[in-house]
This record gives sequence, structure tokens and C-alpha cells, in this order.
Amino acid sequence: MPIGDHLRDVQDLYGHPGCPHTNACLIAAGNKGIDVNAHVVSDWGAGSEIRSMTPLGIGPVLKDRSCTNYGVVSCLSYIDDKGFGYSLVHRNGVTRARMWREVGVAAQTDCGDDASLSASLDQLEETLGSSEGNMRGDFVCGAYGLADCMWAGICQVATNSGKGNAVSSRARINKWFSAVQTHPSTSKEAINPFSCMCTKADADGGTIRNIAINAG
Repeated sequence: MPIGDHLRDVQDLYGHPGCPHTNACLIAAGNKGIDVNAHVVSDWGAGSEIRSMTPLGIGPVLKDRSCTNYGVVSCLSYIDDKGFGYSLVHRNGVTRARMWREVGVAAQTDCGDDASLSASLDQLEETLGSSEGNMRGDFVCGAYGLADCMWAGICQVATNSGKGNAVSSRARINKWFSAVQTHPSTSKEAINPFSCMCTKADADGGTIRNIAINAG
């Protein structure tokens, strides 16, 4: 089946509005022009319905026909590969290694723990100001990529949970986050990828909005 036909299908994303990894997948899907049906999962424990798709309870889960991905790295990689526009994975090997490093740091961040959030944001602030950070661009590794999706998920969840000052008080992060909010879709679709992430109203209501771009 041609790739174009495959992409007209809507992918199913299972996650939670208060999960930074879920939000990272949403902004990545917006960037790559992928339609998503969102499903809120509150119980990831043994015996829950979701465990048939993710045996160890690792989220988020992205299901596309017979292909099921779980864990943020797997989901982001799949979104990047199947979507439209330039890849969000850097081609240069050194830059790509830095990108995965930043993805890893963001993945270990607990937005619910002030110390964890502060330490991670301090690290991001330092990275953004270093020669290996955004030296040749406005984003974490120069050009916009998966590291920006990951960190955007962190900052959005922090802001939604009343910790926005932790983001805005750091000058470099504040400037970077503003750039992320206006960055156009890499797929060239008429959609703002940042708007695909969960808002405070979504978080308060326990909802995730679908992404509808191409699928009818």
C-alpha cells in the first residue's frame, strides 16, 4: 500500500494530558501533519485494558493499524518517520547525539517534583547558552527537532500545572519557548503544532483533543 494512503489513516494516541511525553507526541504529530485520535488513560497498572498494548505499562502508546509503539522515544521516532516534511532527527551525527541526549534528560524530568523540574530546566538553560546548544539556530540543537518537542512537553505541562514561572524566569528558555510557540509545521500544513498540545483547560478537564489535519 502506498505511503500516502497509509498516512490518510488516523493514528491512535493513548496518554494523559498531564504527561509531558504525551504532549511531546502531540506537538510532533502537529509538526509532521499526522492525524491523531486521542485517548486518555488514567490506569496503566496490571490488569488494566491498556496493558494488552504495552505489557510493562510504558506510555504513551501510539497505534497505527497493526503497528503499536510504546514509550516516548518509540512514538516520536515513528511519528517522525511516517509524517511529512523534513526529519526532526538531525542528520549530522554529533548534533544527533546531542539531540538524543536532550531527549533523555527531558524524559527523566518529573514535572510534579519541583527539584527535578528545576534541575532539568537549569540544564536546558545552560544548554541553550552553550556553544553546542543553539549556536546556529533558535532551538535546542540549532534547527528545530525532537529535542524541542520533548522540552516543549515539559514546559507546557509545567505551565499548565501552575509552574509557569519556572519557565518564564529563565531568560533563554523563555525566548526559546516563545519561538517554539510560533514555529510553523514542518509538514507545511496550515496548523500551529504548539496548539496541538494540551491546554490548561484540557489538563483541568482531563481531556486530550484530537488532531485533524488530513483525514476526513
